[in-house]
Formats: sequence, structure tokens, C-alpha cells
Amino acid sequence: MDDFIILRFVLPFDFYVYYLFFIVSIFYYMFSKKSVKLLPAWFFVSILFLIGVSCMVTWLDDAFDFKVVKQIIGISFTSIAYYTFISYNNYNLKKIFRWYITIAFFVSMFGIFEEFLHVGGIHISKDIRRTTFGLYRVYSVMGEPYFLAVVLIPAFFYMWSNFTKPKRLRGLPREFTIMASIGICFILTFSTAGLIGFALIILFWLYNKKYFSVTNWKIIFLPIVVIILTAIFTNIRDGWQEFNIKYTQTLNAFTAKSFTKKEVASLNSSSFAIFSNYMVAKASFSENPLTGTGLGTHEKNYLKKFGNFFDKDILTQYGAFNANDANSLFLRLMSETGLLGLGFFFTFLFKNFLRRKGYDNPELRDYTLMNQSIFIWFIVRLVRTGNYFGNGFFLFFFIYYFSYKIVKMKLREQKIKEEAQRELMLSAR
Repeated sequence: MDDFIILRFVLPFDFYVYYLFFIVSIFYYMFSKKSVKLLPAWFFVSILFLIGVSCMVTWLDDAFDFKVVKQIIGISFTSIAYYTFISYNNYNLKKIFRWYITIAFFVSMFGIFEEFLHVGGIHISKDIRRTTFGLYRVYSVMGEPYFLAVVLIPAFFYMWSNFTKPKRLRGLPREFTIMASIGICFILTFSTAGLIGFALIILFWLYNKKYFSVTNWKIIFLPIVVIILTAIFTNIRDGWQEFNIKYTQTLNAFTAKSFTKKEVASLNSSSFAIFSNYMVAKASFSENPLTGTGLGTHEKNYLKKFGNFFDKDILTQYGAFNANDANSLFLRLMSETGLLGLGFFFTFLFKNFLRRKGYDNPELRDYTLMNQSIFIWFIVRLVRTGNYFGNGFFLFFFIYYFSYKIVKMKLREQKIKEEAQRELMLSAR
């Protein structure tokens, strides 16, 4: 519900409607559980340290303002809301993820309905975007087609992976309907970042099927798979004009040794947004590599350093495009938190990544798929969108962490049980 905001442009921050649900949920948790433990200790200590460093850095640099406070409150509030929700449900991730998929299905159905309305000449989106294919980019209940694509990634990967299990190919129309609806809506967003997510979904599905394993016979088909995927990408790039422009211009921007004013002015807005934010983030990182400039300061960095790389009239032409979130989680972390924030994030990301652990175990497979789906989601978020708490960030964050913990615990228990049985058999002999 990222597009449902109370008193938009009136309040000094975006008061999302779901904040009201968060408040009720947190207090309900506290009264029903009779607990004030609102965050796990490992997260509380880590985030408190990061917030403390940001406060110190911005205070010393005379940059401590409401934007810094807004990020601190937003991170704290949303992380508490999602953690207490998971805790109240006794860490039943399968149940929570089923709820998410059900909601994703209805959101997708609305997106498909929206496309039918567009084709029929009835436009309900705030911004009508027709594509090369004659279809329209759908928003559903989201503020941007990109946001819609990203929040559907975990659901699409999970449903696709489960549906393509051999024993499931014999039927289950309900699961097919859910998977197909989510997949169709995902495609109808026509999001370039969504295309990255789709590519990762295919790669992870092949990875789970052991097409990349040197010890599995399926690897002999890998060259054929690579050729097919390359051909598909080439056809998409050549046939999808909007993507071709963004892809070509972004690639040229990052590979060119220098850019003329005319060349910068000719960039599409998406390419310019990521490129300009990259230049500013890199400069900010060079000056403050260890701690960054503090949470909530990238927009100030953007306005301050923009003139070092581009003419001022370019800023008038484009505006401070996506400067509030750096257009990328990686760039924003690099700019605002430096090596400290990047280190925290990537340690969390790779330490809690299950890879294929648990995939071959029927009891644990769902947890592994959740973990993998959110890993893909994180990668796409690193490339695009630097918002620290929008689009259910901490819901996926905590599901990712606890799915890893559950699988590791269950595998350890199984190993202990197997060793005990082995010792029992040896003693019996």
C-alpha cells in the first residue's frame, strides 16, 4: 500500500495508511504477549550502533536535521512492526508467507483487470504508459509499476518453483491459477528492474535443478541453456524499445570516459537517475569511506555535489531525480553509511543465505525457497530503490533471517539424530 498516503504534501513526511495498522499491531502484540521485547537483540544492537554513528557523523558535520530523524524513526518503527508481527505468529513463516502469496494473488488479479480496462480505453492509472507491444504498464495498488514488480518477485519465484516439481505437473489448477496470475501481472509491469528479477528467477530455478553442478549430468545441457537465454534476452532487447533505450544509454553512461552536456541531456530519466546518483554516491564515499555522511543525507549530498559533475541547467531539466533514495540501495548505503553500513548489510545477506541447503528435504524445502526468493528480491533492491523501509522491507528481511535459522536448526537436529542412531547400531553389534 505504498501509494496510500494520508495528507500527502501536507505533512513533512509520508504518513502511509498502513502505519495505522502497524501501531495497532504493535500495541496488540504488547498487550497480548505481555512483552516489551520489540526487536531481537542481534538486530537491536546492530541498528542502534549504526544509528549512533549516523547521529554522531551528522552532528559533527552540522547536517543533523529532520531527514535524519525521519530515517531513524522509519527504520525503527517498521522493523518493530514486522518483527512483532512475526513473533506474535510464533515464527510460523510458512503461514505468513502463504498470507503474502494470497495478497499477491489478489493484487495481481487487480493488475490484470487494470490491463483489460486500458485495452478497452478506460484508464485508471495516474500515469498512462503504453509500451512498444501495444499494452500498458500496470500499477495495481502500487505507486509505480517497478514497485509492483519487485513485491511480486518472492511470490512468483516461490510459486514457480513449487509448481514445477514433477509430482505437481499432474494438476493442481489452484496453484497454477495463482502462479499464472502473479506471473502475468509481473510481466505486465514492463519493469526493467523486474526483468533483472525474472532473469535471476530463471537462474535460481536452474541452480536448484543442478544445471550448474559439475557433479550432475544436467550440466551437459548448460551450453544449450546459455544459448537459449542469450537469444531470449537479445530478442527482448531488440523488440522492447523502452528497455533497449534504457539498457543502451545506461551502459554507455557507465562505460564512457567522459560525457558532453548534450549527451547528458539526451539520456532518458531512468538512466540519468542511476548515473547521476552513482557519481554523487561515489564522491561522498571517497570523502567519508568508513561511516558515510549519515542516514538520510544522500539528497543533501546530491544537491551539494551535483554541480561537480553536471551543469546546473541539467538539474533544472531533470530535477533531483530519485535523490531522496539514491535510486539504488547499494548507492544509498555507500553514500550514507560507507563501509560500515555496506559491511553490515552484505554480512547479513551472505551469512543468512541458504543456497540449496534444505532444498532436497521435503520438510525444509519451503524455507529454502523463501530464503532464495528474498535473496533475489534483495539483489534487485540493491540495483534499484534505496528506500530503507518501504514495500515491506523488514517483513522480507526478518523472513530471510528466520528461514535460515530454522533450516540450520533442523539440519543440526537431523544430524544429531542420525549420529545417535549410528552409535546405537554400533553398540548393538
